[in-house]
Amino acid sequence: MGSLWMLAASFFFALMAAFTKIGADAFGTFELVFYRQIFAVFVLGAIAFATPGQTLKTRYPWGHFKRSILGTMALLVWFWALGRLPLGTAMTLDYTSPLFMAAIVIVLALRHREPIEWKLVGCVLLGFVGISLVLHPDVRSSDFTAGLIGLSAGFFAALAQFQIRQIVALKEPTYRIVFYFSLIGTIAGFGGHLAFEGPLTPITTDNIVPLLGVAICGMLAQLSLTRAWGGGNLLLTSSLQYSAIVFAAVIGLLFFDEPIDFLSGTGIAVIIIAGFAASLETKRKQRKDADIARKLQAYVNQSTDTDK
Repeated sequence: MGSLWMLAASFFFALMAAFTKIGADAFGTFELVFYRQIFAVFVLGAIAFATPGQTLKTRYPWGHFKRSILGTMALLVWFWALGRLPLGTAMTLDYTSPLFMAAIVIVLALRHREPIEWKLVGCVLLGFVGISLVLHPDVRSSDFTAGLIGLSAGFFAALAQFQIRQIVALKEPTYRIVFYFSLIGTIAGFGGHLAFEGPLTPITTDNIVPLLGVAICGMLAQLSLTRAWGGGNLLLTSSLQYSAIVFAAVIGLLFFDEPIDFLSGTGIAVIIIAGFAASLETKRKQRKDADIARKLQAYVNQSTDTDK
């Protein structure tokens, strides 16, 4: 049952993307990030303040800062792309983070002269074949340039996920990680808008709906995502996360008149398959490395006891 929360998370993420696309007509990218994040700051801050035993104090401010900067970069680039690309395309590019994570694992293995996981190499190559199909490479196309920039959202998201794992390993609670991510995003969004776009756009009855949609759907998506990864089956949860691409493609077709052609549809399918396989292979390698580390530590402990 826990894995089904991923369906809810995917649906809310797709809705958030749709509201972001609508809001891009009235608000700048930094501005949308500001409103997306400030809502979470107030909600999470209030919950932490009102809940006994919870605190926002942390011993790892630098770790939170690095994770938050990377996550905010991913959010900024993705929101920018949503205003310029079809909804399904922008969502697909954001979900390339497992491919970038796999690529980073391969680079780290080469750097440390460890054996190469050729299955991961195959997943990465297959995934980027899918990306080329989705983007229809054409140097004269503005969508292609926007697509390449949007693709970097997946790269920044992958780096952020590596940082999240380091923070989680330090026993930092989820609400604290999300709070500092939202806080840094709020500051970056507000400061970036003032620096590059000027004063905040006045909120009216005509433009408040997309702002509320981005904020509320973003919060519901984050909560559902936490429930899914916290209590769901790993294989099923990993599979269901890609339903966000399907939801986004359907919403794009119904509400934005964005049909998906054969090449794009094929590319999306290839990316989903490659991303899912890359996620499984990356997690399998991490479990294998952790198991080796445990056995090595047990051997060291046993040798120490024998020497005594």
